[in-house]
Amino acid sequence: MITRNKAPIPEEACKPYWIGEGDRGVLLLHGFAGTPPEMRRLGEWLAHRGFLVHAPLLAGHGTTPEQMAKTDRWDWIRSANTGLDQLLARCHHVGVAGQSMGGTLALHLAATRPEVWAVTTQAGLLWLSDWRLRLLPALHRVVPWQVPSDEVDLYSPEGIIELHSYARRPTRAILELVRLGHLVRNEMPAVVQPLLVMHGGRDGVVDPANADQILSLASSPIRAMRRFERSGHGMSVDVDQDEVAALAGRWMERFVGRPWQTEPQS
Repeated sequence: MITRNKAPIPEEACKPYWIGEGDRGVLLLHGFAGTPPEMRRLGEWLAHRGFLVHAPLLAGHGTTPEQMAKTDRWDWIRSANTGLDQLLARCHHVGVAGQSMGGTLALHLAATRPEVWAVTTQAGLLWLSDWRLRLLPALHRVVPWQVPSDEVDLYSPEGIIELHSYARRPTRAILELVRLGHLVRNEMPAVVQPLLVMHGGRDGVVDPANADQILSLASSPIRAMRRFERSGHGMSVDVDQDEVAALAGRWMERFVGRPWQTEPQS
């Protein structure tokens, strides 16, 4: 059994970071209740190949669960847009990649920001399948906290030490995550950029069927999907972490700042 890391989040893990340099950049967006290091491998892969990489800290994250309870989907969207604006101030061509909720936010940016050249998602979500979520509009007022199970779905046990996440989550914030997914699901036809969708076959948090729906709803003429059957939800730190980073990195190399409109569908 793999158990969740319940140690306090180290201060270093909470900090947004910039790495690399160049005229092409990639924005990296972490997941719900998570922190920027989740996407560090992809960031380093890109930085070594001439990209400028920015990984911001989303509103309400990396502080306390009580602070997260004061934020909503619009705060997280503002954080993502601010991060993109900061990156665009330093380079001309940008892509966006995200893990879990960060993947959903990456899709939102692709749908609403024409500056985005390419997008990749890792365990991105448009919906969550737990039937209890239907009770959240009323339940979050009387049950303010959700404590995740001690067990996690990672294939590789050592990956857990890289996931710095709140040991309890505000149910109000979970409701906002569901609403964010609904919002982005309606925006998907506006996603026209080259789109790479990745998902773990062992994902016990976000149903892998989300990946199929993301791909089918997008209008991207160039799109691809890869399922990593051994990986769990935190696929950026799991057994296939290096291949996940390289696949996403090559997608950005191929399409950010490159004339992709005339290429055939992948």
